[in-house]
Amino acid sequence: MARPKPPFRAFRQYEPSTPAAIIFICLFGVLLIVHLFQSIRARVYYMWPLILATALEFVGYVLRKYTIDHRTEKNPAVIGQVFIIMAPACFAANLYMLVGRIMVSIGSTYSIVRPRWITPIFVGMDILAIGLQGLGAGILFGNEDDLNKLKRARSILTLGLIVQLVAFAIFLFFAIWFDLKATKALRDRMRRVRPLMIAFYVTGALILLRSVYRAVEFLTVDFSHYPVKGYLFTVEWAYYVLDALPIALATMTYNVIFPANYLPNGKSTEVSSGDNLPMSTANKEEQPVHHA
Repeated sequence: MARPKPPFRAFRQYEPSTPAAIIFICLFGVLLIVHLFQSIRARVYYMWPLILATALEFVGYVLRKYTIDHRTEKNPAVIGQVFIIMAPACFAANLYMLVGRIMVSIGSTYSIVRPRWITPIFVGMDILAIGLQGLGAGILFGNEDDLNKLKRARSILTLGLIVQLVAFAIFLFFAIWFDLKATKALRDRMRRVRPLMIAFYVTGALILLRSVYRAVEFLTVDFSHYPVKGYLFTVEWAYYVLDALPIALATMTYNVIFPANYLPNGKSTEVSSGDNLPMSTANKEEQPVHHA
């Protein structure tokens, strides 16, 4: 005789913290407002993926707080979890775009890959990762009583996290290569964007930490019986310490080191002191002179 399906109820695995949810609602809400203000004031539009990621986090935690008070309502619970899981991938897309702009403004000849290819290649992979993570999270948190669907959801979600991790690891190699080559050739000019490169490394590490945590969390869940088991899946402290906090710190980093303060307004202009000359002119000025 088949076991009757239990009614949906969120947070079966632990008792969630209402104060923690409220803290991160306020935190991401403030970060979102500040990012919007900074971007509008500086008239820059390339920060929209980060703004979207921050908005997803904010709405996700609003829905989490709502779900704590209404645990039998399925849609808010699922949508909130999907938003929180997808947000860091949107953040990663902005990192690709920012480093691509740095490469163009400093000199594309110091990059292994052409900067104009970065957006279609890496942001494209990120979109794939976002889609897989969103689909997997939707199935995982919307079918808690169906073990077969839970196993399928884990596979999809883990694949999305792996795509994101692989894409970011490859891009990190390209970024470090560019940083080393450009710094060696144009030390003074790279000094101007050094804070942005440091911000990239810091936020990239925080996103990687969060992605590794999520991958380990889902890979270690035991779906052989119901209710499912798995340490990281059944404790809330890891959720906030290894997901919410790293992404909040990464988001805050770009409030402190706002890219418009270090990059020229035009995408194809240099960042060195002077008159924002076209990059082709700037490169000619700083090329070493070879004597016969």
